[in-house]
Amino acid sequence: MGWDKGLDYMTTYEMLLRYIKRTKPPGRCYLIAGLIQLRNGSRVSEAVRAFKRWVYTGNQELHVEVSKKKHPEARLMIIPREVEEYRRECLDIANVEERLLVIRVKWALRYYLKINTHSLRYAYITFLLREGVNPAIVSKLIHHSRLDTILRYTQEKAGEEVLKKIY
Repeated sequence: MGWDKGLDYMTTYEMLLRYIKRTKPPGRCYLIAGLIQLRNGSRVSEAVRAFKRWVYTGNQELHVEVSKKKHPEARLMIIPREVEEYRRECLDIANVEERLLVIRVKWALRYYLKINTHSLRYAYITFLLREGVNPAIVSKLIHHSRLDTILRYTQEKAGEEVLKKIY
């Protein structure tokens, strides 16, 4: 499975969209937060912050506070255009306290898709690396504090793929 839990970015993106279309609120809103996390390679708490701000403002591009940083830092988050039609129905959900909303998003992703939120972050990283994006840029995009973390994951993934190609 590997560090990204075997999730393919595009397959997971499309699967999330299908579940979002056929699920009613509040589950739909929690899945939208998961889609935001996947689309941006963020931590779930950052996706929840972006989700809440998007619901209130309607802005597709938002800056949110980065989690796990000693000094305040913000990151750009892009809201997928495919979910715009559901924004207003998530108003009540956006009023939920952030910590509780994070728990609900984690639960929804486990319940509907049998995945954990952190695997969404690493599916995004794997996607970018396969697209040839420099690991230093990937590290900056996802706000990893140490480039060697990305390099270690990259090398592990590359090693697994070489091993699979050998008969």
